[in-house]
Amino acid sequence: MAEKPPEEIYISVVDEEPEIFELLKWDSSHTQKQHEPQHQQPEHRPIEKAKSPEKRFTRPADSDPFDLNEPSFIETYRLSKDLARNLCEELKPVMPESTKSIEFSVESKVMAALSFYATGKYQKSIGGRSDPHITQYFVSTAVLQVTEAMNHPSIVKKYIHFPHLRQERDIVKARFYMKYGIPNVLGCVDCTHVPMARPDDDTKSHFNKSYHSKKVQIICDSDQTITSVYATPGGSNSHDVILNKHAVRIDLQSLNNSGEQCWLIGGPYYTQKPYLMTPIPKIAKKSPVSPEKYYTNLHTQTHSAVTDTIKQLKSRWKCLQATCNKQLDPPTVAMMIVACCILNNICNRRGLPVVPMTQTEERLEVMKQKVANGPIPRKQVEDVNGIQARAQLVERLWNERRVVPDCGNAPRKRMSKKDRILESHNAQMSQETHQQPQQQQMHQPTMNHHEDLSKRPRILSITTPTYGLSMPPGWGHYPQH
Repeated sequence: MAEKPPEEIYISVVDEEPEIFELLKWDSSHTQKQHEPQHQQPEHRPIEKAKSPEKRFTRPADSDPFDLNEPSFIETYRLSKDLARNLCEELKPVMPESTKSIEFSVESKVMAALSFYATGKYQKSIGGRSDPHITQYFVSTAVLQVTEAMNHPSIVKKYIHFPHLRQERDIVKARFYMKYGIPNVLGCVDCTHVPMARPDDDTKSHFNKSYHSKKVQIICDSDQTITSVYATPGGSNSHDVILNKHAVRIDLQSLNNSGEQCWLIGGPYYTQKPYLMTPIPKIAKKSPVSPEKYYTNLHTQTHSAVTDTIKQLKSRWKCLQATCNKQLDPPTVAMMIVACCILNNICNRRGLPVVPMTQTEERLEVMKQKVANGPIPRKQVEDVNGIQARAQLVERLWNERRVVPDCGNAPRKRMSKKDRILESHNAQMSQETHQQPQQQQMHQPTMNHHEDLSKRPRILSITTPTYGLSMPPGWGHYPQH
């Protein structure tokens, strides 16, 4: 057996004879094609580079999402087929130009983005059918492009509009008053946290005591249509700070200074202002009936419009939930919030169903929001003009309240178990006493003359085993369900 040549000689052999090196690394047939004389190759055959698999991409026909039936399509993408097609047509003029060698259709990008919005995950299937071409890279690129197109000013102004004209404000006020009974309401306002990745800059303003997030301010009308969304602030900002930064505050202040009463309905995290009505502190459910208690009840019912809107928004678009993937940067998250608000308004106008949260999702969402917001501030700087405006509203609502006349149908005070048993027994005795003459006529021929008929119904009512059917559930030994 020949000995292995020295390393210097081995290298010199490869350097002097490159054919040996090629044979060691490449296939012989491939090597022969590379070293074929040029005069033996056809002159009309140009040398081309091998195309990558992506450039030979052809989308399979069976992966078209529009092949799904309508209920499955809505469940997967939250939009109906006609709304999805209309959205694709609206986004085509404003979609950013692709810098990649492969250009996917606008429809495929929009469908991939809708699927991500609805699930918060990078899907690799369409309607449950596997598609190897739907990669995570493609979905992430599509989400960025569609989100950027959805934030185009022409698209945002079309679907999210705050009532600036007097006629628009009057319509919104009238609908709030008819539905909830509070006048001069232009909207309900509240904030919610949407998670994001740890930012490179301005980390402190985006940390909300638990995780990094965007604190979104949402204003809606009585029909749960989002009329304003402010998704720029970080999670450490308070509710008042975010409202003071927004242009809506300036509009409301100007309207109230000009003599037109307009206000928003805010939650307990807000401070009372002339243009913002908040609940009165220290008013609980067990508080006695009073003008303040009456106002608090109406305020709670009205403010539920925005809390239900936020819950509906996050239930329909799970990418906004506090448990979704936290890999997107702050600007992308802010644009994604606006895009989901636009899509939510589109769904509401059509009356499409909302996919409810699971019990686990709802519980985690409530917990995450509670930890991020922290406790309600006890000491707040009170605005004298705001307190006076709220007092006037409380007095007006109390004077305009609907008093139900006492017609004898009002619910009585709840009786104890003993009283209910006695009342039921007396009612049964009275009923059987009325039936006594008929029983005497029917059974008089067969009865003995010495029987006391006045005692018979009483004895039957006590000894009959069917007392459980005629008596209301109030027995101490009966299980109460």
